[in-house]
Amino acid sequence: MLDNNEKWDELRNKLFIYPDNLSGVEARFENRVKREKRKKRTILSSITAFAASILFVFLINMSPAFANAVSEVPVIGKLAEYVKFDKSLSKAIENEYVQRLDLVAWDGNNRLLLPYAIADEKKLILFFQMPEEFQQQPNQWINIFLKSMKNSDTGEDVEGYGYSASGLSSEGKDQNFGFIMQDYHFPEGKMPRSIDLEVEVKIENILDSEEDVISEKPYDTKSKSSFETMGTFNFHIELEDFVEPKTYEINKRYTMLDQNIIVEDMKVYPTGTEVNFSFPDENFAFIKGLELEVVQDNYKILKGNSNGFSSTNDVENKWMRIFIESNYFDAPKKQELLIKGVRILNKDEEFITVDIDNKTITPNIEGLELKQVIKESDDATLVFSTQTANEDNFQMFNHDYKDTDGNAYRLDGEGTSSYNSQMETLITVKYPQGGKVVLQRSLAPIIFLDEPIRIKLPINN
Repeated sequence: MLDNNEKWDELRNKLFIYPDNLSGVEARFENRVKREKRKKRTILSSITAFAASILFVFLINMSPAFANAVSEVPVIGKLAEYVKFDKSLSKAIENEYVQRLDLVAWDGNNRLLLPYAIADEKKLILFFQMPEEFQQQPNQWINIFLKSMKNSDTGEDVEGYGYSASGLSSEGKDQNFGFIMQDYHFPEGKMPRSIDLEVEVKIENILDSEEDVISEKPYDTKSKSSFETMGTFNFHIELEDFVEPKTYEINKRYTMLDQNIIVEDMKVYPTGTEVNFSFPDENFAFIKGLELEVVQDNYKILKGNSNGFSSTNDVENKWMRIFIESNYFDAPKKQELLIKGVRILNKDEEFITVDIDNKTITPNIEGLELKQVIKESDDATLVFSTQTANEDNFQMFNHDYKDTDGNAYRLDGEGTSSYNSQMETLITVKYPQGGKVVLQRSLAPIIFLDEPIRIKLPINN
């Protein structure tokens, strides 16, 4: 014969075994159950099993925190699994720095979910999710494009940001739980907390090999995909107050490859770590990029992000902000900032003149070659070859260019590919009357230092 305490334990065990999808509830929830169990045993020693079951149902219905613990943890676990390779986001989720939005938008019979966001004054990461009922074909990718972002309080367009977005393949729909992430970066920290967002979901149909577009012309970039619009979706987002960054004042000067660099400070946010640099005017070259790492306690390495927002320069190349992975939630005993490589562009080699007819570049730049010229009608496609290290890949030119008469044009785009320490860059220009164009170089190959510059960082106790 079971006494009341044993009945209570048996009932509680059954309740927490069912349903199966709660079997992965994390440790903090299990500890909470244990604490709840100890408390109930002291005050419910004579309660019947039936009354205990009523109390448990009542607890779920009346306690939002308890109900959320039951329903939310498995979903948060899926989000954690989705971002497990991103240390910054993993740390944010681990430390409960996730905002639950639970938004749903409709376009006709189609819906798009926006369950979560992670935000501080520098970044906004949105986690969209395709609904379970959405049927995705094996040759399809789902992409989400921003149409507009407005400040809800003023109605004005939000400016001063860049963004990147992931896509979702049919194979990834189950592996990634239908999540599609958008990453917005606000270098000046001017992100509003109340946002009206409009996005468009497009289905990309990848053509089969039999349907591939065959072209006899080299470097033809015709698309092998077709797109169809699934819908346009509107969300109103209210973000919580942003936390203050942890700031480390550094103000130290260093020299690398005969160029001076001043490390001003380092600001640590939940979504990333911003390091601010300045460059003296006496430098004969522009600093166009830095390869950084943060080493904590001699073994924890935080690397620069690869999301397209890793660095921001001013137009005069006097300062640079670089984002690396966050250590906001860590408390290391020791940490160092490592400068492992640098992109430098000599000031007298910023602009180059390309003679299309003679296939020459002036001034002559070591490691840069005009490999091929393809003339067609009023256009000319130029293919450059650049010596690089470690399969480096970067945007070489500013999109604005001129001819030798001063007429201004704009590149439609720039294509790159890397192999065997060579990067090929393809651009198409308007063929000018004089046969020459003046291009502005925006980046240069990275040069890795023989020994990294090590900067000891203060500890925020």
